[in-house]
Amino acid sequence: MAKGDLVLSLTGLDDLATELRSIKKRMDDTGRFDRELGQGEMGDSRALDALQSFVDGWKDGRKEINEGLDGVAKHAREIVDRFTQQDVKLKNALDKGKKG
Repeated sequence: MAKGDLVLSLTGLDDLATELRSIKKRMDDTGRFDRELGQGEMGDSRALDALQSFVDGWKDGRKEINEGLDGVAKHAREIVDRFTQQDVKLKNALDKGKKG
C-alpha cells in the first residue's frame, strides 16, 4: 500500500457506534439503584448514604460524557452511511460504464 492511502473499516466504525451507545445505556442504568434498592437491601444506612452520594456526583459528569458519546457515535454512523452511499454510487457508475 502506498503511503497516504486511506484505509477505513466501515464495520469497525459501525461497531464503535453501537458500542458507544451501549456504554451510554449502561451509564444511564447506574442511576437506577435508588429505584431498585432501598434501605433494607443495603444494610447499614451509611452504605446507602455513601452510594447515594456517589451516584449524585456521578450524575453531574454523566450528562457531559453522554453528550460526548452520542456525538462520537453519531459521527461514526454518519461516516459509515456516507462512505457506503458513495461506494454504491461509484459501483453503479462503473457498472454503467461497463455496459455503455
